[in-house]
Amino acid sequence: MCVTAALGCSARPSERGEPSARALAAGSSTPGAASALPSTAGPQPAPAGSAAPDVGPTCATNGCLRWAVPLGDYPREVLAAFVPPGITLDNGYSLYGIEYATDGALARATIAVPFGVPAPPGGWHVVANNHGTSGLDDPCAVAGTLPGAGLAGAFGAHGLIGVATDYPGLGTPGVHPYLVSEVEGHAALDALRAVRTAARLGHIPLSGRYAMVGLSQGGHATLAAAAQHLAYAPELDLRAFAVSGPASAWEEHWRAGAERDGPFAAVHAMLFYAWADHYGYRGPPLWSAHAAPLIDEAMQHSCVMPFGGRPALATLLGSKMADIFAPELLAAYRSGHWGLYAPFAGYFAANRLRPYRQSAPLLVYQGALDRIVPEWATRELVTELEAGGVELRYEVVPDGHHIDVAFSELAAPQRRSVQALAWLRAALDAER
Repeated sequence: MCVTAALGCSARPSERGEPSARALAAGSSTPGAASALPSTAGPQPAPAGSAAPDVGPTCATNGCLRWAVPLGDYPREVLAAFVPPGITLDNGYSLYGIEYATDGALARATIAVPFGVPAPPGGWHVVANNHGTSGLDDPCAVAGTLPGAGLAGAFGAHGLIGVATDYPGLGTPGVHPYLVSEVEGHAALDALRAVRTAARLGHIPLSGRYAMVGLSQGGHATLAAAAQHLAYAPELDLRAFAVSGPASAWEEHWRAGAERDGPFAAVHAMLFYAWADHYGYRGPPLWSAHAAPLIDEAMQHSCVMPFGGRPALATLLGSKMADIFAPELLAAYRSGHWGLYAPFAGYFAANRLRPYRQSAPLLVYQGALDRIVPEWATRELVTELEAGGVELRYEVVPDGHHIDVAFSELAAPQRRSVQALAWLRAALDAER
């Protein structure tokens, strides 16, 4: 059980609340970094009347800061009482929630700034931590919630500014475009732009050096951002990218999963629902007679895990692929002969992770016992990236599963958290 809102213990929607100070109660309100931004309890517009295009309550520039709100200060001694044995803390942290613009949409993030220690002479390094699959709509948002605090705090408690990025549609208008590379990657990069602005307004010194990590869906977002970095946000000095158990969005990987029934049938439904919405699919029916009356309510109000009395997606939709998908679509999906469903072949192709022009080192972790993203799938991804010229370090963790290797919340034991932090810090500290 998660015992303190400041830590975040699991990405369970049942732990989630609204993006306000109430979501992160139990922190002491002491002077420090948190007082540098607006001090009221609810989401506040960024200062109005500014001529800067990167800040304002109605700004639309990619990465511009719409609002920022402090969520509390958490001294090290308060946090230390609640972390499991073996997890160390270098310092406390102050938490903020922000909203920013990205590609004509809005997204949110939680920021953890080291608290109770002086800033380094050159300013703080920043690490964005992109989260895994939660759902498609507002109830499944991570930013401004307990898991968001834990994802940001995983770096904020270790002398770095941590940023738990979210994706458009989670806590903001619209359906989340799940595993759409362009949307996820841009949102992750734009979060760093927004943090840069928030730090400037709050007089929080930054080093100007950034890194980005992610687990599962967050790994897909991180690799998408790595591929987009030089073209989309070249002004950001990104020094490292790292992922664990990354979702690839490769058609053949998803097809292998579609061959069997189980709780992840609902995640396949998430993918098709999100892509149909994002790309404006207009074709033959996607859903079975059983699922069709339930699908909108399920996707807009339920998440991967149960929360607030709402059942999980798998509970609503069932675990049998044939009970969810129209028989014609399921046959096309499993065979790869798409026929009238050919647009989905294009969607898979558009979001497939591929080799890219590299701007920073890449570290890839994979749990050997991972049953969600199996090692063979990540090995195929790594092989293709390397064949295309991407230099990377690949480590298979023999006793690792999907969420216990790296880049989960602060209070969640991770088998490679210490090593990953050391690798990131070395990349951020290195002089070019």
